[in-house]
Amino acid sequence: MEVKQNNLIKRLKIQPLIVVIRLEHQFFNVSQKRENLLLKIEKLSNYGIKNIEIGWDSNPEWINLILEIKNKFKSINIGVASITSKQSLDSILSLDLNYSMSSVFNKDIHLEAIKYNQLVIPGISNFENFKEAINLGYKIIKVFPASKLGINFVDNLRELTKKDIFFIGAGGIKSKNIKELLTNSYDALIIGRELRNQIPDKYLKMWLIDN
Repeated sequence: MEVKQNNLIKRLKIQPLIVVIRLEHQFFNVSQKRENLLLKIEKLSNYGIKNIEIGWDSNPEWINLILEIKNKFKSINIGVASITSKQSLDSILSLDLNYSMSSVFNKDIHLEAIKYNQLVIPGISNFENFKEAINLGYKIIKVFPASKLGINFVDNLRELTKKDIFFIGAGGIKSKNIKELLTNSYDALIIGRELRNQIPDKYLKMWLIDN
């Protein structure tokens, strides 16, 4: 897991942004939605986005979808969001993902993931879970929900450990605040629902040009 963490940190230092895409309702029942998703990822790639997370889904066809995306977009660092149960963890073990994430800290899930060398970055919202995650060997922590916890929360987490921790902010991140948040608190950010239809707006376009 340490190698995967180091590799992800290197990638995110090059472009400290992940765009997360959640599958639409009835996604697997309407073929057009699959085509729209692939087109959306292609557009994000054309804009210069390097890291994309796809939301986990319990539908058996979801695994084939991720394999298709990985094969079609080899230049994109594909990850998976919302790994919070044994079912979701089991479904990604065969996908050879560089990373995946959880919105919460579930020690049993993380222990299982570590056993299989699967990087499931924990979502942290309190000091206790932060300490537990560090003790498990995590060097990358997702702060969620970042917009509600605030910058001071991240500063306090940094003061709790002498280790060099890479912090990713997620939850309510707006594109107009990316530069400020990366300068003052976070090492990387996740943006999703706050970005309409996950298409870069003028603020994100400007940031991508500058970076």
